Amino acid sequence: MCGDPHIHSKHPHRCGHIHEHMHHPPHPPVPIHLGPIRGLLHVAILKLVKEKPMHGSEIHSILKEKYELDVPKPLVYGLLRRLEEHGLLHSRWDTESGGPAKRIYTITDEGIEYLEHMLKKINKVKTIIDRLLS
Repeated sequence: MCGDPHIHSKHPHRCGHIHEHMHHPPHPPVPIHLGPIRGLLHVAILKLVKEKPMHGSEIHSILKEKYELDVPKPLVYGLLRRLEEHGLLHSRWDTESGGPAKRIYTITDEGIEYLEHMLKKINKVKTIIDRLLS
């Protein structure tokens, strides 16, 4: 093989081999205030719901107050749906609190296991980050 194995094109190189270009699409823009936190948002949601069952707008408010994460509500609701689809959360409709019905989220046993696993992984990364920052 000729040249850099990571650079490919459909044009013949000097050596006569034809390779395809490997194009990596650019990452979708992430708001600067989310940055690497976006990947941790589902963990923060699971941690909050483990503390007590709550509805989506309450989760959104606490994310902002407790973790200073000002994330769009649709992102929170989308994550809640995905976490429920993956069996990490369970929801039920609360119609007894007065006002419109609200979906109340509760963490499942699988959600607790996943959360504990992720917190261990995050702690390992935190150790590395602490060392990089010292």
